[in-house]
Amino acid sequence: MDVYSPHRLGLPRAWSAGGSGRGSPSVSCSRLRQVQSILTQSSKSRPDGILCILGIDSRYNEGCRELANYLLFGLYNQNTSDFEKTGFSEEVLDDVIILIKSDSVHLYCNPVNYRYLLPCVAHWRNLHLHCMTENEYEDEEAAEEFKIASFVDMVRDCSRIGIPYSSQGHLQIFDMFVVEKWPIVQAFALEGIGGDGFFTMKYELQDVSLNLWNVYSKMDPMSLESLLSEVRSQTVFYSQNY
Repeated sequence: MDVYSPHRLGLPRAWSAGGSGRGSPSVSCSRLRQVQSILTQSSKSRPDGILCILGIDSRYNEGCRELANYLLFGLYNQNTSDFEKTGFSEEVLDDVIILIKSDSVHLYCNPVNYRYLLPCVAHWRNLHLHCMTENEYEDEEAAEEFKIASFVDMVRDCSRIGIPYSSQGHLQIFDMFVVEKWPIVQAFALEGIGGDGFFTMKYELQDVSLNLWNVYSKMDPMSLESLLSEVRSQTVFYSQNY
């Protein structure tokens, strides 16, 4: 696949590789390590991986979206207009599954959103990319089977999986049967291409939302920039209205 620069893709200049601020490789890798630290804590109940599923495949779960935005510098913020300019459907752009392990990351995407994800994930250590070529992706049935097979392969070595179930300020009671109803999780049980059985019977699931909120609260160059930008906006607002 071709590798495109962030500017050619219509992404903000803040996504440029290099530098120590927003969107830089150092911040990207640091944020990933912060999430991975949850998986290295000395606890018998710590998960083997954290599963983040976007879009319709998780019924648009906000906790997953929040984790993706933390790792991908707000790419999936609802107020971003960058995706709207692409001409591709939301279903194609948020066709993403991420499994974070303590020493590696599995990423399923498609050849369309791959180009947008690459600037953020290219520097991640031990990244395993599950992605079809553009020609292969044109076969919708084959593409769906590839996604399910990729999902099964991602979680194969796990026994306990963490789910970013709730977003900050919207804590929900964790229900693994709700997760079981997520489309990609339901597909796990399909004969032939699935994982031979129900996902929630094969894996122990746990909510890692609170652990992730602690990670999100830590200051880094990007969160500092966002904070300063918010302060500047408020200052301008008050100066114009009072």
